[in-house]
Amino acid sequence: MTKIAASAISQSRTADSLTREPRYVLVFDICSSTSILEDLLRSENEKRWRDLIIEMKNFMIRERNNRNFEIYKFMGDGWILLFDIDFPPADLFELLKRLCEKYDAIYKRRIRNVLSIKVNIGLTFGLEKGTLIHFVVNHQKEYIGRAINVAARLQGATKDGDSNPEGKVLMSKAAYHSVRAEISQQYRASTVVRTLRNIAGGEEYHAIKLSLFEDHSQLSVTPTKAAES
Repeated sequence: MTKIAASAISQSRTADSLTREPRYVLVFDICSSTSILEDLLRSENEKRWRDLIIEMKNFMIRERNNRNFEIYKFMGDGWILLFDIDFPPADLFELLKRLCEKYDAIYKRRIRNVLSIKVNIGLTFGLEKGTLIHFVVNHQKEYIGRAINVAARLQGATKDGDSNPEGKVLMSKAAYHSVRAEISQQYRASTVVRTLRNIAGGEEYHAIKLSLFEDHSQLSVTPTKAAES
């Protein structure tokens, strides 16, 4: 057998392998990203948006190296992050706060002074817990599973009925019950009913909405040293 044939068989076996992995799936989105980018394009300041995205990615890479999670996929105006099921809940929600603070600091430094429109500023989050199927396509890790779809729909639903959705997390009851013991004293949470489109059982979906910041104005306070790094 030639080396090329052996390599092709090896790659095929790798591509055919499937593993099931229990994970927390976090989807987060930048509020008003389309409006911000369109305004920056009109003033020919679109490089500032690119630089913001790069700086956010670099921040997450540093956090990942310290906290061990997976930066799975960039979606144009946000990311999908994956966490092991035993990732400490307190650390997870502290990371979300740090992401909000980091974005707020970058936005003020790179975007605010050149934007001509008023927009909501911040991040919104969807969180679900479930089993993902992991496989490889063209040497790239991929995941499929209901948890990814639900987390994405939850994130999209954070804005429903909320004029100030930034800094808030919408999660399934299963995800909340897994983390409640460690975070319930620190964060305010309430049950809400939302429609999750194209999700089985999503017509009247009972979810938990959590505010990362007790006072919305906290995002305007000088960021922590970690957020400035």
